[in-house]
Amino acid sequence: MIASPRDAGSGAGTTAGIDGIDGIAVRLAPAGTSPYALLGALGAGRVTRRPGAAPAAEHGHVSVSRTDGLVAVALSSRPVGIDVERVRPLPDLEQVVRDHLGAADAAAVHGADDPVGAFYEVWTRLEALLKAEGVGILDGLDPAPAVRARWRITPLDAGPDHRAALAHPADRSAAGPGT
Repeated sequence: MIASPRDAGSGAGTTAGIDGIDGIAVRLAPAGTSPYALLGALGAGRVTRRPGAAPAAEHGHVSVSRTDGLVAVALSSRPVGIDVERVRPLPDLEQVVRDHLGAADAAAVHGADDPVGAFYEVWTRLEALLKAEGVGILDGLDPAPAVRARWRITPLDAGPDHRAALAHPADRSAAGPGT
């Protein structure tokens, strides 16, 4: 089962094994839930955060994402990235796609029955990948094929109002950037 906030109950969130991926725990919970409390409950140990850097955990690799209405965390024995976004109207969708997406991702948005939903699906996949890779959006939203090949992207069920994705190494020998 993939994590779903509809199963979150009173804010505790859910933990899910991610279809055949060992060593990754994901939790989605309502906004306002402390991501560090969620990570602690997953066994991350002490989690530290430095400005401009990804959180670091005592026990494993972590990733955190927050959006209007939802928080998402991932804990893994290997590098991992998670992103969640609330789906909302984008009056300037064409400009955002033109300014920020590569040709293949733009084509996926333009070819979709629901371009706004498709945009957020593409965006969360890209942002999760970039987090796993250890770089930010400012480094570009059109990762090279070699970078994309290092990561497997798994969509997460975040309910009808959100899109979420998890990035994890594509194979057991991958350990992150530069491998």
